[in-house]
Amino acid sequence: METKIAKIISVLFQPLLIPTYTLLALFSLNSYISMMVPAQAKHLLMWIVFLSTFVFPIIFIFILYKRGLIKTLNMDDKEERVFPLMVTGFFYFLMYYIVWQSKLDHIYNLLFLGSALLIFIALIISFYWKISMHMIGVGGMMGALIGINLTADVDLAFYVILAALVCGMTGFARLKLNAHTPAQVYAGFCAGFSLMLLLFLI
Repeated sequence: METKIAKIISVLFQPLLIPTYTLLALFSLNSYISMMVPAQAKHLLMWIVFLSTFVFPIIFIFILYKRGLIKTLNMDDKEERVFPLMVTGFFYFLMYYIVWQSKLDHIYNLLFLGSALLIFIALIISFYWKISMHMIGVGGMMGALIGINLTADVDLAFYVILAALVCGMTGFARLKLNAHTPAQVYAGFCAGFSLMLLLFLI
């Protein structure tokens, strides 16, 4: 039963979905962060983010799998992650460029710049070690929410607590599935959390 729950958690909080979840959280706020973006623009941006940070990378990873360039879709070996992360990084930097060109508030720029930088960091680390991408994702989400809460005069306490629970559940799931060692889980969280938090604080 616990293994099934762990698999569900791993799918729900797949790292490529984290930018979409974070943007949804920001757009749901009753504050200037959300209100500055017109309703039509929100829908358009949500679709662009979902396609750029999830759908397109998933399609390319599936193509790599079909061509035999990676053995499994889970990319269990660190060596298998390199090319998929390069492709994913391209789409993430493209997403950052689109947001930057859209002249949105700097909060959105930092959010997607941080996401792109985390992919780059994961790529570098993957040459040497298998860090937890899941924990980089959820740790980054929590770091971004705390950073926004501290610097933008917006109360995100509920979402920060929710993100903390998600981080705990995701860490449990990755360990339960024997996908990572505790060190890989903690390192992933610390990398994601610290980089995103620093981006908003500096």
